[in-house]
Amino acid sequence: KMDLWGVGCVLFEVISLFPLFPGNDELDQVHKIHNIVGTPDENLLAKFQKYATHMEFNFPPTEGTSIVKLIPHASEEVKDLICKMLIYNPDNRITASQALKHPWFREIKE
Repeated sequence: KMDLWGVGCVLFEVISLFPLFPGNDELDQVHKIHNIVGTPDENLLAKFQKYATHMEFNFPPTEGTSIVKLIPHASEEVKDLICKMLIYNPDNRITASQALKHPWFREIKE
């Protein structure tokens, strides 16, 4: 199963021509992610904490400004696809096979 978070970041950068989460270090990058997509719920943070050896996951709740506001010129279809690729919880994120069936790829398929 391929994780599409990185693909979503790259697609955003191709569409916007600027980096989505340009952190100076790991913690700064996490804060930049939270500022845009919001802080995940406590259950997901607890799940991440189990696997972290060098970072505390007690982040203040943040609503997030939204990815789509950063790419107002993009089509609604690509905005939808990018948002589905950048869902914080990997269990809820779109899969590669689902992404290839997304309407944004319709023209390429035809």
